[in-house]
Amino acid sequence: MMATLPVRSGRLGREGPRLYVEEEPAERAAYWRINGYRAALYVWTVAEWESMAERPRDAQYHPSGLWCALRVD
Repeated sequence: MMATLPVRSGRLGREGPRLYVEEEPAERAAYWRINGYRAALYVWTVAEWESMAERPRDAQYHPSGLWCALRVD
């Protein structure tokens, strides 16, 4: 869903910048856009990672004790 922010000054015209709002965010992911493409960062704890039957091959371990995987659509 796209949302338009209101603008207080007339510098940008009648509409403000457009934001992407995730309608149903996943519990273990953060979403944003990179160069217009939708991106998601998935995060797992060590316990969740060890209990997974199939682990993503591109995930990387972070020193804070999390496994992370970046996806770009």
